[in-house]
Amino acid sequence: MKLQDIQGILCDLDGVLYNDSQLIDGVIESINTLKNRGYKFLFVTNTSGVTSDELFVRLTNMGIPVSSDEILSPPLAALNYVKEKKYNTVEVLGGHSIKELFYKDLKKDVDNPEAIIVGDIGKNWDYQLMNSLFNKILNGSDIIGLHKGKFWKSSDGLRIDIGAFIKGLEFATSKESICIGKPQKEFYESAIKKINISPNNLLMIGDDIIGDIQGAKEANLTAIQVKTGKYREELTKNAIIQPDIIVNDFNELKDLLP
Repeated sequence: MKLQDIQGILCDLDGVLYNDSQLIDGVIESINTLKNRGYKFLFVTNTSGVTSDELFVRLTNMGIPVSSDEILSPPLAALNYVKEKKYNTVEVLGGHSIKELFYKDLKKDVDNPEAIIVGDIGKNWDYQLMNSLFNKILNGSDIIGLHKGKFWKSSDGLRIDIGAFIKGLEFATSKESICIGKPQKEFYESAIKKINISPNNLLMIGDDIIGDIQGAKEANLTAIQVKTGKYREELTKNAIIQPDIIVNDFNELKDLLP
């Protein structure tokens, strides 16, 4: 690992730059400092409740210096995947804009869809929904997850993420899902292609030992984990793959990189 060779930064959002929309002190100044030194940024996130365009508006409203082409999130990647695989009918679990994104090009079917797109639906998970999905999958529907996160940090503490529900459906139906977001190899390959920098010259910074660190290391990137967000010391110590460096927060990056 040679930090002097780093040319670009893949940067997670929630848990790294902010926690549940509350900015971490100093991150805006740190991003500007690093950009002024010539580092290219790509903000990579598993946020699947909104489209990339909506996420861009949200970030700019928070004051984060980002352009619309510096964001990579799972919904659009999932739509491209579904179209490539020639699915015709889908059911989408997600917010209005995510449903609109898919239903614009694909036929909505909540009875017997070819694929069920699983995104963030907050507190709307319940037994009735899980049982309904279970039966559709048994009848042939494929499971496509926008990510497989275990948990995330909100303003009132840790919350279970959609990965737990996807794993439950896999267990009950004996059917494997297809997941699009981090830590999937395809997601990191898309990020590398989009930022157009060799993995040897790329750094990933994130809070999730699996989605951010393991995913990045498997893609041959340098990986730095922050202690903000969902970081838990015991989870990192017990992980199969370790970060190259652990820092207190994102602001330390400007002191590590030349």
